[in-house]
Amino acid sequence: MKSQVQNLYRRTGITKESCFHAARRLDTHNTLSLWSLTTLAFSLIVISLITQLYADNHFIIEYERFLDFAITTLSVFAMVISVVVQKSDFSLRSDNFRRQAMEINELRISFRHLKDKDCATSEETEEQQALYETNSKRYSGILDRNLVHDQIDYYVSATTGIEHKYHFTRLVVTQYLGYLLIILSSISLLAWSCWNTYLNTLPVS
Repeated sequence: MKSQVQNLYRRTGITKESCFHAARRLDTHNTLSLWSLTTLAFSLIVISLITQLYADNHFIIEYERFLDFAITTLSVFAMVISVVVQKSDFSLRSDNFRRQAMEINELRISFRHLKDKDCATSEETEEQQALYETNSKRYSGILDRNLVHDQIDYYVSATTGIEHKYHFTRLVVTQYLGYLLIILSSISLLAWSCWNTYLNTLPVS
């Protein structure tokens, strides 16, 4: 009986940490998607203004087609990200995972004192069995009515050392790298356009 309670305590602990990690992962998605959208929109507006205000600039004339293509591409990316943010509900799902983790944590606290308790009599064994079954049903009920975290949340939260570094790197590459590339590309394109436009406005000595 003691081993069953310990196993339930262990499983609830793993699920709690996975849910907390899922909440943090979705918060990161929400933050990066908003930064990507903001960067795209800002770059789109500034580059569009530059092409209009400096239409006779040598750089603008030379790279007109490329800049038009870049403006169109930025517009498409901005539209796609705005749709993704709206449909994914990152913030709401993150709150749901966080509440689920806190509910599981409260459940763990309720029977934590039993996990190392040895039953001396049959009455204590029966009482512990009843408490185990009750808490096990509560745990199943929490899982049934809430979201299920991704497998990567379990791998990142339940591993250590080299294995943890591998799964964390895989998480960054598969879920966050796209946002970072969009932000970096937008800033680079904006800086390149502004700098070259400025250089071509300087008088030739």
